[in-house]
Amino acid sequence: MTLQEKLKLNTDTLLNSFKTLTNEQIQFKPADTVWSISEIIEHIFLVDVGVAKVLTLPPEKGNTENNRTELFSDQKLNTLLVNRSFKVPAPDFVSPQGRFANADDAAKNINIIIDKIIYHLDTNKIEEETHTIKHQVLGEMTKTDWVHFLIHHTNRHLMQLEEVKKSIVIN
Repeated sequence: MTLQEKLKLNTDTLLNSFKTLTNEQIQFKPADTVWSISEIIEHIFLVDVGVAKVLTLPPEKGNTENNRTELFSDQKLNTLLVNRSFKVPAPDFVSPQGRFANADDAAKNINIIIDKIIYHLDTNKIEEETHTIKHQVLGEMTKTDWVHFLIHHTNRHLMQLEEVKKSIVIN
């Protein structure tokens, strides 16, 4: 399966996870310290936007060149990101601020950014690029690593979203 296919499948899973919920349900916070579904979705979107920017960065000074197109295996990133016992506070630039009016608005924006990423993957050969761009926690990553990160980051928050859904009282 190509990166584009994995990304599309991952996005479809995300969108299906909240498409039947009401606005009241996606705004529900089970506790003050827990994000609502709307906040989780917005965080995923903001990370998607950041990764889209990373993918368009040209090799330049400060980017480490290496001899591999992937420094992390897909499996290693999955293991690192799906482990929800390890939590890193979201940096301000990817913290939810209430950008989406409703679930439809969130889905529309997610589709737009994922379509841009898929178009970039279709028109560029990132799988051949070996320069890296630093992730604040994981360190140096190639662009292929960044796409795998995006997929597993979404999966991590899909688990969180499902936890919040279980706490919603459905009338």
